[in-house]
Amino acid sequence: MADRFRWRQLPARQPFTVLLATVTFVLLVATQMESTPWGTLVFAVAMTTVYLSGVVAHRNNPRVFRLAVVIAVVAVPMSWSALFAHSTPLNVGQALAVILFCGMTAVMVLLAVVRFSKIQTDQAIVGAICVYLLIGLTWAMVYQLIEIIDPESFAFHARRTVDHGAGSRTSFSQLTYLSFVTLSTLGYGDISPRTTLAETACWVEATVGQLYLAILVARLVSIMPARPEDQ
Repeated sequence: MADRFRWRQLPARQPFTVLLATVTFVLLVATQMESTPWGTLVFAVAMTTVYLSGVVAHRNNPRVFRLAVVIAVVAVPMSWSALFAHSTPLNVGQALAVILFCGMTAVMVLLAVVRFSKIQTDQAIVGAICVYLLIGLTWAMVYQLIEIIDPESFAFHARRTVDHGAGSRTSFSQLTYLSFVTLSTLGYGDISPRTTLAETACWVEATVGQLYLAILVARLVSIMPARPEDQ
């Protein structure tokens, strides 16, 4: 009986690595192919892998694992239905599913990172990168949801649009760019919020990014092996 549940005590090396790979695929590959005929299919495949790898990453927490499964069961069909149907409610549902799942996954991975022992420093680093990318992906979807609610929420120096059947909207790659520029507080100024909701989302993301980096640096310093002269 003990052997059946031994996998629950295994290190999170593979799930965190796979999760990092899938999120990176969404951000670097799926966004580049958005304007191609295969863009929707690639995005659906990419998000499906994120959901699956995220569910596996939650395997050591039964309650979160069950919640992740429920969200994934709802979200995966939404991602694939975008291949055949286009509507505003479907776009809103898909955005909410990504926000909820990726946001929850980022929080749980962060909790795992801050609890890692010194012998798992490499896993803490992989998990920390996952969290940062998940935050950026989550807020990119937040911006997409805001723009669905009000198409005039953002001002663009050069707006790129993609036709999604229910009308054109700003390309997800451009909203991803906005998200990470805001998260890192670079502030190039080529995209700016125009409504109260958009402004609030931007300053909250910038604040989260700075707090996260502060927590991350403090944690990585705490798990660094002490120098011999300090012992």
